[in-house]
Amino acid sequence: MRRCEALKAALADARELRAAVARELPDVGDPVLVEAVVAVAGRAARVEGRRLALHRRVTLLAQAPPAVPRRSAPDTELMPALFGLVSEGGGDPWRRSSDVNLPATLGALATDGACLAGTIVEEVRRLSPPAPPRDWSQLVGSIDAAAWRAAVEPTPDGERAALVALLDTWADQPFARAGGRWWVGRASAEVVDGLREGGIAAASWPVRAGGSESWFVAAAAPSGAADGDPVPAAVPQARLVRVERDDAARLRALVAAIEAHGPVRVPESAAARFAELTGVRRAVARLVVAGLVGRPDRDEDRALARRAPYKASPMTAESYKRLRARLGGAGRRAVLAAGLPEDPAELWQEGGIEAAAERMAAVWRERLGTLPVLDDEAADALKAGLGLPEVWARRLAGGYEAAADVTVEAAGWELAATPYGVGVEVRAVPRAGAELPYRTPVGLALGQIASALVWAWTDRPVGDPAVAGAMDLYERLRTELDRPELLIALAGGRVQDTAEGIAERFGPRRLPVAADRRKEAKPVGVTAYDSGPLVVCAPGGAAFLRPAAAADPQVWRRVREVAGLAEELDRVAPLSAGGGLERMMHRARSGAVPAGSYEADPRQSCPALVVRVSERLGVGADAAALYLQLATLAAPTDRNVRRWNGWSPKQHSWPVRNCWARGGWWRPSGRGRAGPCSCPGSGAS
Repeated sequence: MRRCEALKAALADARELRAAVARELPDVGDPVLVEAVVAVAGRAARVEGRRLALHRRVTLLAQAPPAVPRRSAPDTELMPALFGLVSEGGGDPWRRSSDVNLPATLGALATDGACLAGTIVEEVRRLSPPAPPRDWSQLVGSIDAAAWRAAVEPTPDGERAALVALLDTWADQPFARAGGRWWVGRASAEVVDGLREGGIAAASWPVRAGGSESWFVAAAAPSGAADGDPVPAAVPQARLVRVERDDAARLRALVAAIEAHGPVRVPESAAARFAELTGVRRAVARLVVAGLVGRPDRDEDRALARRAPYKASPMTAESYKRLRARLGGAGRRAVLAAGLPEDPAELWQEGGIEAAAERMAAVWRERLGTLPVLDDEAADALKAGLGLPEVWARRLAGGYEAAADVTVEAAGWELAATPYGVGVEVRAVPRAGAELPYRTPVGLALGQIASALVWAWTDRPVGDPAVAGAMDLYERLRTELDRPELLIALAGGRVQDTAEGIAERFGPRRLPVAADRRKEAKPVGVTAYDSGPLVVCAPGGAAFLRPAAAADPQVWRRVREVAGLAEELDRVAPLSAGGGLERMMHRARSGAVPAGSYEADPRQSCPALVVRVSERLGVGADAAALYLQLATLAAPTDRNVRRWNGWSPKQHSWPVRNCWARGGWWRPSGRGRAGPCSCPGSGAS
């Protein structure tokens, strides 16, 4: 009896428990013993509570057995298969609680559907799953997205089995029947309980264990109901889903087709069609039509995108990750759901996957828009040769506005003290009031755009559509260089003079030098003297060029003479008005080289010189062309020479032998590129 009284008190609260101990054990006065009895009684009460709950659960489930899915799949297999389609709703898709090795979500799906159909009561529904389930409600109205992953071959077999179990279970639920109307959303548990008390059939689970918010699926009131529908009034942000098609029959047909024919192969033509219609890279298209594949683990996600059959470069893998994030959960489900036709058997017919890729591309364009079609080979070559990202390949193809990145336009430029030491640097300044994320680039990347243009005009065939926007890109660069406030640092260049001498030569006008924002406010120990085309800092002599002020050839020569910075100025001279880059632009416009040929092939770009060298060395035209390439070009590798000249390895061997026989000025290095050369005579200079 005393034990029962103590347990009842322990189940009530701590104060009642202590009162019961004092009442039942009046002779125990030692506080330590009292606390020990209280602790043991509390522990026993908790055990008793769990025993009673388990007894009630066993009794209840024995009287009203829950719905059991025909196939089983633990969450450890099902949730990775649904990555990107079902999320917990946090800002970071990788921050998620661990999955249990139990069929919690699949079991909850079956019992939730039975409760919504009215075959089991709410208490049986809550007690049935072996663990808290994931939010399967996000798939209501878009279960076709999961069906697409189950159908296509790139999905791993273990994940496919879990998805097939999901589809088979889904087909038995009331929300798979045509004509159904369901509310899906999130609300507090109290709001959902209030809907149940009002007679609304609803299935719900906490978004996170111990949290106050729950996701729910509730039956919508019949159209024209006299009392209206209480769900949108209680949860204004709830989403109404209408099931227009008979998903139950379609999903069963798909499962049968997978079991009969195996998963459907995704041909390269489907990825090519998707890329053509959306403008994404071919590797991105492969990842999309294969099911917007991904993994919860960051490293696994990157590695998966880079492996066969996707073969994405590191930059393309990052681009794919950003595009996938921009789609959002609803967008990802919509893109994949569009792939599944009305009759799933069409996927196994000729052209079925290509037609699916076209439907997916249409939804993609609605969500993210369309980019100009990109030449994958050119983009890969630009990345391999110069390390430039995809955005520059798109701009070379379609002009500067053809692609956007996070760079913001510079409102001006200023000189600022460097974070460390006493140096000075040029800093592009965004427009006033702009709050930019950390490390957002400001101002046009002059070096990148100039490198991309040189590559386009020297390393690509004339008339190549992949560089059709190069002229527009040059005009954008020219506009930036002509801005009077632009300053360019002359890297490594210093005027050798004292502070007084610099002030006398380049002063008296001064340019402010801003303090580094990360340091405490204190006077900057550098003075910048502004002579117009050149700004020189004292002490130290660090120099900065103002290209717009030095555009006149006479001014350029004068600056070159007085500053003692000839080498540093020569490095930036190609960017100047009338400089090397502008001459290359005019050359590209001239049509001097036939379309499809390369400027790097001297037989096309300077045939008269090839004739002179051929006569001087006594070799054929091909050997003379090879001689010029080895003597003048930066990277005359065997691969590049064959590409420029249109030679096969056998064709390449003949001029090599000819050159060797005539003077031995060429020898292979054994690494696939030209080795050292000693060029006889001066005919090629």
